[in-house]
Amino acid sequence: MNTIFNVPSKKAKKEALNHPNGYVYVINEAYSDKKDVPPEAIAGAWKVNENGLIEGDFIPNPKYLDKSLI
Repeated sequence: MNTIFNVPSKKAKKEALNHPNGYVYVINEAYSDKKDVPPEAIAGAWKVNENGLIEGDFIPNPKYLDKSLI
């Protein structure tokens, strides 16, 4: 899949350091300041390894509503 999220941003890499063994999510800008984010506003995520580093490819969310980005 061709996506603008092929390469994690510096911000995503920095965020990954805070979430070892977790995920870094890409959220639609309209929800960036919101506490509650509906699943359809999440473009996808990167898996974060035990060292806080992003590993693998971007995992797109098939339920994301703005398909122009992924």
